[in-house]
Amino acid sequence: MILKGNQRGGGSQLAAHLMNSFTNESIEIAEVKGTIARDLSGAFGEINALSLSTKATQPYYHLSISPDQAQRRLTREEYFEVIARTERSLKLVGQPRAVVFHEIRDDKGELRQHAHVVWSRILTDELKAVNLHQDRNKLRAVAQEFARDHGLELPEGMKKDHGRDRHKRRDKQENLKERQQKERTGVGKEEHLAEITGCWNSTKDGPGFVKALEAKGYTLARGERKGKQGYCLIDMYSEVHSISRYVENVTAKEIRARLQPSHPLDKLPSVDEARAAAKEKLEQLRARVNDAHQEQKQSPAEDRRKALIERQQQLRADLDKQRLDLHAWQFRERAALRDMQAEHHADVAADRLQKQPRGLRAFLTRITGISVFVGWVQNKADEKREAAHKAQTDALLRRQGRELKEMDRHYAALDRLEKRENGSARNAALREGFSKLRIRTFALKPEFDKALSRQQPATGAADGGRGKLFNRLAEGVGLTKGDLQAAFERATAGKTIRKDDTDARSHAPVDPEKLERARQLRDDLSHRPSKTPDRDRER
Repeated sequence: MILKGNQRGGGSQLAAHLMNSFTNESIEIAEVKGTIARDLSGAFGEINALSLSTKATQPYYHLSISPDQAQRRLTREEYFEVIARTERSLKLVGQPRAVVFHEIRDDKGELRQHAHVVWSRILTDELKAVNLHQDRNKLRAVAQEFARDHGLELPEGMKKDHGRDRHKRRDKQENLKERQQKERTGVGKEEHLAEITGCWNSTKDGPGFVKALEAKGYTLARGERKGKQGYCLIDMYSEVHSISRYVENVTAKEIRARLQPSHPLDKLPSVDEARAAAKEKLEQLRARVNDAHQEQKQSPAEDRRKALIERQQQLRADLDKQRLDLHAWQFRERAALRDMQAEHHADVAADRLQKQPRGLRAFLTRITGISVFVGWVQNKADEKREAAHKAQTDALLRRQGRELKEMDRHYAALDRLEKRENGSARNAALREGFSKLRIRTFALKPEFDKALSRQQPATGAADGGRGKLFNRLAEGVGLTKGDLQAAFERATAGKTIRKDDTDARSHAPVDPEKLERARQLRDDLSHRPSKTPDRDRER
């Protein structure tokens, strides 16, 4: 089990992240307490409004609970036990909180359940934020105690503090920027670390290192941070990387010492220029691959995108229906209030008409001035009644205005959620496209080189499948027939054939004995089982 927590701001973005239905197979809001609103966007908005009376810029504490399902899944009681222990350890007992359960598919396609908990750090009575000093050590202690009590095995990072080495271990972990890059490209920090470190270890000088990087799709560029210039790398997807973070056991000073003599910073392209060039190369490569592979099947990301659009349309239709129902209900409330007030006026008028004096009594009240006093009293009663009716109408309009603002807030939350989900869908499509591109270029390059080195006939019954594979590989990297002919000439024994020694079709003369030996060798190879797996079939 892994517990990760951090204090943060941006409640609206956090709510959209937790409600993202594209990246999560299922979402369940298990609990929202301590706030008036029952949805995440409203609850986090209340916490943010309360934090405005303090100096806190990070009013939330976000905890993720990721159990190891290879051991077993946690029950809801166990999840809330972890939450209660964390509250006591971080002194967040009684604070407003929200608990959300997610199910997401891992790299193996299996559903993995985890939980998110968001607390308010703002103490309402004292109007200050809870101090969360040493929260990572406290979370580690909570995980260790829970694992001990329930017989669970913890990963190495949660077992001990690792002392001074914890900072080096943290440098090897993916930060937020690197996780976002992996979400867009599908290439994580481990792969970049292996490639760049391999390029460094396999070369001795700056030109060799840069050439090895270019073979892997990286471009050396001049970066600038906090007014200082330095070396950085731009990969084939236009993502920026720091060299020092991707070369193990090598300092930035050693990197500068190797690169500066041959590649001074003032001679390198800027980050913007290198990214523009990388984008142009990527578009050209994508165009060649798409031309070579016209038969494109609908991708899983596109299927999920269509399902996402249907869900979004359904949510917006439901919200539109709620707004129409709200408008109709408000109109009925206003009409009912007007009818009630009109009925009140009619009742007062009928009562006065019934009590109006007649005959001699009416004459006496008129000549004695009593009628004037009665009229003054009735006018005062009318003014008081009108003021009460106006107060009722104003109160109704204020309440309905709050309801309309609440509906607008739901629309704004839905817009943010759709923006987050659409961004996740775009990243998934990019990731899938980049994955196909890697398969058709870099992943096929060793097979293509192997095919070039073979000196077997491209045609024939025994080797027809290999010839077709060779042609597909050649098309995948954008080679023409002329390029293939040049590659074939390079792959021969290195003999230069003069033009006079060729026939009318520019074919070299064939030695009958060598031809017979080549045919026997071909027959032996065709009947011998191949030890090299067909990577194209495995994919």
